[in-house]
Amino acid sequence: MKYFILAGEKSGDLHGSKLIKELLILDPSASIQAWGGDDMQEAGAELLIHHKELAIMGLLGVLQNIQKLKGLFQKFKKQIHDFQPDTIIFIDYGGFNLKAARIAKLQGFQTQFYIAPKVWAWNKGRVEVIKKWIDQLYVIFPFEKTLFEEHGISTHYVGNPLKDSIDSFQADPRFTEENSIQQPCISLLAGSRKQEITAALPVFQELKAQFPDLHFYVAGLKEWKSIYESYQLNVIYDDTYNLLHVSQVAIVTSGTATLETALFKIPQIVVYKTDWLFYSLAKLLVKIKFISLVNIILGKEAVPEMIQSKFTASHISIKLKQLLEPNSITKQNQLKLYDELAQIIGPAGASKKTAKLIFESTSANQAK
Repeated sequence: MKYFILAGEKSGDLHGSKLIKELLILDPSASIQAWGGDDMQEAGAELLIHHKELAIMGLLGVLQNIQKLKGLFQKFKKQIHDFQPDTIIFIDYGGFNLKAARIAKLQGFQTQFYIAPKVWAWNKGRVEVIKKWIDQLYVIFPFEKTLFEEHGISTHYVGNPLKDSIDSFQADPRFTEENSIQQPCISLLAGSRKQEITAALPVFQELKAQFPDLHFYVAGLKEWKSIYESYQLNVIYDDTYNLLHVSQVAIVTSGTATLETALFKIPQIVVYKTDWLFYSLAKLLVKIKFISLVNIILGKEAVPEMIQSKFTASHISIKLKQLLEPNSITKQNQLKLYDELAQIIGPAGASKKTAKLIFESTSANQAK
């Protein structure tokens, strides 16, 4: 069968690559075209558009790139028309992917969405959009299944793909020596988007100056190497898991990395800053109390959140000292809540389960 997969950012590329590997086990002769990244290409997809071309963030970013977005949607429409896939799989990146799903559905293609848009956070009107344009929905948080099924959407809870990645991770015994890692090691996860990185690095550099006895290491991406080189920071490129594995504390830009850090059982402080207009609008629209996935899933504050004006070295330093104290109650409470989080997430196997459901749904649709 023929599959077209659209993943709009680096995390989607990782999940997409694992999904592709599982699909190829079930369907060895499959033909796969994709928008994604290097991981999806290595897994066996023909890469048509790299996710770097889709790295548009915040309301201002959208407004500044309207013509670019129109061009991307036109490309997508032509590519699926030429390829004629048996199904189109959208991975996360809801703002872009739901618009693409509309294009696909209007052309008569089967549509499947893996890692649902976070409608429980904001813009619940998207539920009706999903119902209209998506045939099958695969969710990675248990509470999402009930939410979507209540609206008549065919929904499957598949577990969380991050659990797959972390359970299969094997630490490199040479990592510490090869990268001259010293303790206490504090990992700094600045995010994957350019805007996130440029917002985080000045604060991280100031924090490093405040704690000369600590050793700070940025988990960096080689694609943004020129940005990191503008700062006096130690950067470990494309090896976040090994860095987390040897860290005592992590300071993490809000996103999937907060959940990864928790599943690694590393105490963390969550940070985030975006453009003022987007944040002002988000405050009006967001329906949840927290920004980090760890706190959202648990429904309570397990990890501190330093957002916007609180994303400063002085604010972070207070929490950092607490997490570094010997026998810290703050740290022990956080680790205890991590155990609770792991129970909610459940066992590994999300990629395999999703691939099986997609294969079966696509086959059934073909047989009609």
